[in-house]
Amino acid sequence: MTSTSAGSGAAGSELAEARRELDELTYAVAHDVRAPLRVIDGFSEALLEDYRDALTPGGIDYLLTIRGAVSRMEQLFDGIHELSRVSQAPVQHARVDVTAMAESIAAELVAGDPSRDVRFAIESNLEVRTDAALLHAALTHLLRNAWKFTAKRAAATITVGRQPQGSRALFVRDDGAGFDLAAAPRMFGPFQRFHPASDFEGLGLGLALVRRIVHRLGGRVHAESAPRKGTTIYMELP
Repeated sequence: MTSTSAGSGAAGSELAEARRELDELTYAVAHDVRAPLRVIDGFSEALLEDYRDALTPGGIDYLLTIRGAVSRMEQLFDGIHELSRVSQAPVQHARVDVTAMAESIAAELVAGDPSRDVRFAIESNLEVRTDAALLHAALTHLLRNAWKFTAKRAAATITVGRQPQGSRALFVRDDGAGFDLAAAPRMFGPFQRFHPASDFEGLGLGLALVRRIVHRLGGRVHAESAPRKGTTIYMELP
């Protein structure tokens, strides 16, 4: 019995060390590797500003492509850093007014693009006891996804509720593009995309962050979806 306990302790120590090394690597990628990217971005911008007249149209296109790739890499680093930060964030439980939180996020989305015809149906009196900051981050990603993937509809509906009534299983539902559930096993992995970038921009990190957050809160997440029939993401909190 003592031997098993010692082995478990050693395994736990090795796991903790592996996590620490991974955190250090993530920090380096998210911070230190940005330095050469900033050099590339800065000099390509200087070329465009100071030597545009000396460049051919093809040369200008090359520089714009370089700057676009650098910008995308910056976004990828931001996503990696956020995944790491979510994994380490302390959890502080308190009563959370989910209805008010969702209404606030929805108002920000509408203000950002008031031309969209999107109706938000947010259930009243939604409350849970969890970490407010982490839940806000997860709900923001889900509502932004719903907003994005309903963009091609003339009129869309985004619903936030609890299923079944009275439980702690929250959901965000949209009637947008949807996807084939055959891809479900990998949908919550980092950098997974199910639509061409020409149709919907993004890095494929939103759902990975949601899963990481919900697991951090001690819950689980799953989805229902079908092509052109929308998506529902469930967050089952403990």
